Amino acid sequence: MDFLKRYFLGQLSPQEEVRVQDWLVEHSEDPQVQEALEAIMEEMETGDMEVSSAAYKKVSARLGLERKSRFEKTIRTVGRWAMGFAVCAMLPLLGAFVYDRLSVPELADWLEVKVPYGQTDELVLADGTRLHLNAGTRVTYPSVFLGSERKVFIEGEVFAQVAKNPEQPFIIASGDVDVKVLGTTFNFKAYDNTECVELILLEGAVQVDIDANTRTKHIQLHPGEMVQYDRKSGEIEMKDFQPHLYKGFHDDGSIHFFNLRLSDIASDLERLFGVKVVLLDEKLADTRYFAWFSNNETLDQILDGINVDGRMKFRKKDNVIYISKK
Repeated sequence: MDFLKRYFLGQLSPQEEVRVQDWLVEHSEDPQVQEALEAIMEEMETGDMEVSSAAYKKVSARLGLERKSRFEKTIRTVGRWAMGFAVCAMLPLLGAFVYDRLSVPELADWLEVKVPYGQTDELVLADGTRLHLNAGTRVTYPSVFLGSERKVFIEGEVFAQVAKNPEQPFIIASGDVDVKVLGTTFNFKAYDNTECVELILLEGAVQVDIDANTRTKHIQLHPGEMVQYDRKSGEIEMKDFQPHLYKGFHDDGSIHFFNLRLSDIASDLERLFGVKVVLLDEKLADTRYFAWFSNNETLDQILDGINVDGRMKFRKKDNVIYISKK
């Protein structure tokens, strides 16, 4: 009971929480696990669904599952025991069972890198995978990859050069989108405060899994293909491009906007240049633009380049840019 109490008080380490969640997703239908859950349910039962719901939301928030419907589906597959308070209680208790009965290897340390606005960074993972991180990006990753997959959690934009290992797929988890690769080069962009999730594939092959309330989709990409998933509308769009012409943000500060809403472009500019951008017209914010910059253009040059149709006017005051319609 002390283990459970410490879990709800937020006193467990992040690696214990994440490792147990991932293990449960992979082994929820294992007979030994179901036997353990039965034993747990005999000890932990309650009919107070209001308390159960509140506890589940608390657990989900701490594990970063607000957009992750797949976890809820997994809980349902466990069986009749995943009811009420048990939905929350089984994770920490199952963790103890895993270590004691199934001899799971010692946990890796979970680390986090967050890139400030206006900066970029580079990260080399334990397997040799190289991640170039754009401004405002956060990556949570293990010190060593254990088990059957190499999984990292990303919020932001990365240009990834993934080390090949067919026996241990590389997984990027980002809210309601997962990217699965064996070894490849691609650009992945998924900020929490923008609507568009985008993957551009240069080499290899990837699978993009979208598991949202609006839809579930599995997409296979090949070099020269890109996919955009609009969280606001639920639309998924595929496009072709020339890989040899593509430059990532890590290469001379290249910036691209492929049919993006101005609201998403404004968020990108805030992260890249450390300014505040305020859109004063709702229809303008929803207008989509194509633009590509690859010569270290200034913020003013980028704004002028986007405004080729002359529909916008800009006003600057105290590091804030106000954009309105002419």
